[in-house]
Amino acid sequence: MQLNQLPPLSKDQLLHWLITFSNQLSKGTFIVDIHDRNLSILHTNDYLLRLTNYELHELINQNLSIFNGSRTNNDSITELITHIRLGLAKKFTVLHYTKNGSAFWNSITIHPIRDSEQTIQYVLLTCEDTTEAELNKMVYKLEHEVYEAIDNEDNLQSILSLISKKIEKFYIYDVYCTIHIYDKNYEIKSLGSHNLPVDVIHELDLLTVTPNMGHNLRAIYVKDFSSKSMESKDINYNMIKGSWTKPILTSQNETIGILTLFLQDDLELKQCDMNYLNRLALLIQLSIKYAEQKIELSCLAFYDMETKLPNLQFFKGELAKWIDAGLTGYVAVIHPTEFNKIIDLYGRNAGAELLRQMADRMCKFLPSGDELIARFSNSIILAKKAPLNSFHSHRKHVEPLTQVPFDINGEENYITLKTGYTTFTSTMTVEQCIHQIDIALTNARKINGTSFSMYEENSINQLTEEMNIFNQLTYGINNKEFEVYLQPKINFKTNEVEGFEALSRWNSSKLGFVSPIKYISIAEQSGKIKDIDLLNLTNILQWLQHRIDTGKKIVPIALNISPDHFYEPYFLDNIIRTFNQFRVPPNYIKLEVTESIELGDFVKAKSILEKLNELGIESSIDDFGVGFSSLSYLPKLPFSEIKIDRSFVNSMNEPGMYAVVQTIIQLAHNINMRPIAEGIETKDQLAMLQQLGCPAGQGYYFYKPMTKQDAEILLDQSNS
Repeated sequence: MQLNQLPPLSKDQLLHWLITFSNQLSKGTFIVDIHDRNLSILHTNDYLLRLTNYELHELINQNLSIFNGSRTNNDSITELITHIRLGLAKKFTVLHYTKNGSAFWNSITIHPIRDSEQTIQYVLLTCEDTTEAELNKMVYKLEHEVYEAIDNEDNLQSILSLISKKIEKFYIYDVYCTIHIYDKNYEIKSLGSHNLPVDVIHELDLLTVTPNMGHNLRAIYVKDFSSKSMESKDINYNMIKGSWTKPILTSQNETIGILTLFLQDDLELKQCDMNYLNRLALLIQLSIKYAEQKIELSCLAFYDMETKLPNLQFFKGELAKWIDAGLTGYVAVIHPTEFNKIIDLYGRNAGAELLRQMADRMCKFLPSGDELIARFSNSIILAKKAPLNSFHSHRKHVEPLTQVPFDINGEENYITLKTGYTTFTSTMTVEQCIHQIDIALTNARKINGTSFSMYEENSINQLTEEMNIFNQLTYGINNKEFEVYLQPKINFKTNEVEGFEALSRWNSSKLGFVSPIKYISIAEQSGKIKDIDLLNLTNILQWLQHRIDTGKKIVPIALNISPDHFYEPYFLDNIIRTFNQFRVPPNYIKLEVTESIELGDFVKAKSILEKLNELGIESSIDDFGVGFSSLSYLPKLPFSEIKIDRSFVNSMNEPGMYAVVQTIIQLAHNINMRPIAEGIETKDQLAMLQQLGCPAGQGYYFYKPMTKQDAEILLDQSNS
């Protein structure tokens, strides 16, 4: 509520305006003159009178202390008064009392009011009863303290005493608190109390617990003690005026105890008090349950139920103790490569059984003593006390794990293992160790067969770089940061440019130039390679369309298409839709795909290539020979061109490789495909290719990839 935009009024006018304003608010208000040393109340509205049960004449000319009581915090009141005198806007929550002595939490907000000279003359204080919310906060805080006590393995007796102590200290009324817990025979099993001695408790009238009580979940039992007289050498128990008792129930609605508040004043049980007692009873019920099941919970917390191995939580705790003690050693995560296959074959329990057998073998193969073995998701995690860089000497103990088959569901299964490891010292944390072995395991998974990888510092830099590229890909695509460079294809007979290969390039506004080697694989993994392919195709078609419109020479341009995009359901629709935006004849675009497409789905690949041919778009097979192409499939696929990979061309001076290139060229001619050599860098390579009958090629010997502007100049010069 903002009150700093008032009309320019004098002090007297302000007071009249404030009284009118406060009478219309739906919260309690009172007004004080900031210049009055006593800060006497000048006016209150009806809402405040109903909140405090006072009459108006009883409050006028009184100060705020009229609302104070035995449990009001004097420090809070002093700070509140100080802020009022200084005219500082702020909200306070203090324990106040009504006329009949009923306590409530009062949320007071200070609003300084200025006159036409911007001088603070009055303070308007607005009040709200926030007792319900404050009591909920108390219970919430008490819950945390109780759970902390349970975690510290405090016994039930001390936990109940803690609850009793906190209730007596922080409840809004002066009370004594007792908690009785009963066994199945309704005998007292445990008793919690803070200030009341046990002998005094036995003399007090308590609710009688029977098998049939407690079916009313929200029942509160009230007793009047006004006629009972009792003395103690420590406390005058004539102060006890009555009691509120709440049964404590199990989840099956059986009474297992009672919570009793002995009142030191005559108080009316309100709804907020009932809600408070109900929440306390639930907290006590949970405390009993968790305290009695502490051993079982500890087992559940630190052991994996499927494998019966220690879990990651236990492992972390023990490793932390080693690190804190200044010990050194290594940590390794050992993952069975075939884990998911085992689950698919035999079910999820089989995966757990595989890990259990792995752990059993590790205990046998590893030197006994200073090691920790636990389950880590679908892997085994191992820590060993040892000198730094000692993992290699222990590696021989890990390798035999795979030499004997594992018995899963009565079947013999051989596996391979991927191991990532790092060393630990007293300067590291457990989380750092686990983070590093995760990174090392990722690198080990890139190696075929049983493999080992040690964490290296530059792994983090590489991951950071890959994540930055991934995060910027979408922005780069949406803002068309990708462009194509064109590398000329040269006809060996005419020495003229017969076409170009379009190469994707990305100059990120945030990352700068990003190598295709880095972003292509990330784009494929993230499913964004399709967008880059189509952006590059659009870029090429725009360039060709411009040259057509200006009457300039055009030549065919080849664009590499990712296999992931090639098999995407809407691949052909995407190509056709992009082509339809321009008037470029389809025979001026050639789509290059790697030979790995036939490994995905030969029938589908053939169908797509045939439909491209029907549209007039030719296709070529890129990087031929470096994959696992089947020569029996190749003649059946409608390619018009085979591109000989640069790795073969670069090694043509070797007799064996020369024969390979010769074979590829002859194969291409025999199946009516045109061979194109890539990566030509020397005059000798060109001469050998010409001798073998290769008609065209590309490489740095002729031209490096160039911008479209440079390609414009090259084409225009060759045309003239």
